Amino acid sequence: MQADLFKKSAVLIEQNPLQCRLYEDALIANGFDVYVAKSAMDGLIKVKDAPEDLVVINTELTEESFMEKLICKMKSERHNAAMPIVGVSIYDGEHKKNIAELLDAFLTKPLSIDKFLESIFGCLESKVDGCEGFGS
Repeated sequence: MQADLFKKSAVLIEQNPLQCRLYEDALIANGFDVYVAKSAMDGLIKVKDAPEDLVVINTELTEESFMEKLICKMKSERHNAAMPIVGVSIYDGEHKKNIAELLDAFLTKPLSIDKFLESIFGCLESKVDGCEGFGS
């Protein structure tokens, strides 16, 4: 199918089933093929295996130093060098400063789907120039 040629791929790493389903549905409705990772390590393996267009990760999945290493490892994969990583957290960017600085966008829960999608598409449009959405 021709439409599938233009689909983007996303890896979603979120432990809250309701929020996971909400993000997944929003991404699918906007043309993404979504892989829902079972854990942070599952998400890392998926990113290592194939090029991805986007990662959405709940930054509360694991302790901060491990999350920093995970994000750096995902970004170090050569085939994913331009892949934006969007973090979501119940804490604002000031409380998660070290992690937020590594991300292309950092969103604080609760957030609207409009803000979620706006940040994602802003990141995808400005892969080279940086990304809107930090501290939102």
